[in-house]
Amino acid sequence: MNEKLEMSGDNPYRFDVVCDSTDVRKVTVALTRETSKKQVDVTCAGTAHKHPVRLNFPAGPPVTVTVAPAPIDATGLIIWELKTINPSNVQGCADDIVGC
Repeated sequence: MNEKLEMSGDNPYRFDVVCDSTDVRKVTVALTRETSKKQVDVTCAGTAHKHPVRLNFPAGPPVTVTVAPAPIDATGLIIWELKTINPSNVQGCADDIVGC
């Protein structure tokens, strides 16, 4: 995965990501915005239901999201969603890339 996500407008954004694989225990998701970078590990859940890892960002320059390929011949699925949210619905850090 190597996606450049546009973040226009005034409302903050939330990026949700889950991993479903019985071959891979976790994947590392790298998020880059301008000179700031953050890496988070996402545990792969197999067939069990897993809550997404949620990351918040303010509107602004694009964010590039990268997940390196698995080092083995593995199968799995990474599901992600980017959505705008009401500023009052931001929980935790308002900018998970830069930090709080």
